[in-house]
Amino acid sequence: MPQKSLKAKLANLPVPILPTLVGTATLSNMWAPLGFTWIRHLTMWACAIVMLCYVGKMICHFKTVKAEYSNTVPASLYAGFTMITMILGSYVFDFSPVIGKAIWALGLVLHALHLIVFIYRNIIKGFNKDTFVPSWFVTFNGIMVSTVVGVPMNEPTIGKFIVYYGLVALAILLPLMVVRLIKYPITTGPLFMTKAIILAPTSLCLVSYLNFITEPNVWIVYGLYTIVFVSLLYVVMNLPKFFSFTFHPGFAGLTFPMAIGIVASNKMSAFLINAGHEAFGNAVKQIAGLQLYVTTAIVAFVVFNFFMMLVKSFKTNESA
Repeated sequence: MPQKSLKAKLANLPVPILPTLVGTATLSNMWAPLGFTWIRHLTMWACAIVMLCYVGKMICHFKTVKAEYSNTVPASLYAGFTMITMILGSYVFDFSPVIGKAIWALGLVLHALHLIVFIYRNIIKGFNKDTFVPSWFVTFNGIMVSTVVGVPMNEPTIGKFIVYYGLVALAILLPLMVVRLIKYPITTGPLFMTKAIILAPTSLCLVSYLNFITEPNVWIVYGLYTIVFVSLLYVVMNLPKFFSFTFHPGFAGLTFPMAIGIVASNKMSAFLINAGHEAFGNAVKQIAGLQLYVTTAIVAFVVFNFFMMLVKSFKTNESA
């Protein structure tokens, strides 16, 4: 009976747990350079366990996964599966370069396939403005996780291609998304949390650009970080509204964008200091510190509530 119960609960693993894993793993990578390597190890192991559970869901409840994937917003969030695969690959790379790179490459290939399917279903086959929400960035720019963690993979050609693709995707999608949010604002419901995702794509572009472009254009760097900073202010200003809602899986939308925003600020700080702008660079470093402080609290809140949902489901025999 317990085995059946566990198998049944796999079907109810919420899709937003995937981007939550990406955000949690990214945040742990920010704590590791500060000397807290145990945080990174424990987080990566926990993410790997949850990922295995999600693979179990795909195997045991394929019809459920297929139904979720047929809906635009959940489908866009399924990119979190490939993103965490790439991050776990970079983690394993430290211990086994061959296996780690293989896992990273698998995540990259799967994300590319997912992107093609998503474009066909939601743009070529038919576009619906109501489902055109910031979660699209998880699919369109999420592939850039490969270039955020992929420097050790030593694939400069692939990396540069993904960087330029990401910049083009950002240039096309971001203005359209801003217009959409202004013209057709999302004020209530689970989709409201997707507004926080607006911070992620530009952060991914900035980090990836600085990782793979050996002679970066300073104006592109300044322009990208300006958008990152404005997006960060937008998210911070909306935090009271975000937390006015009772917790639901949609809170996952706050995790990865805030975490990758820290990486972007750290990269920008190093860029400025190396360029001789120490005062400006140190100021951005302090901003990154504030981001780390706030993001840790947010991610801890989201992960804790997901955990409590799981505990409650076992206690009351309700679905997780």
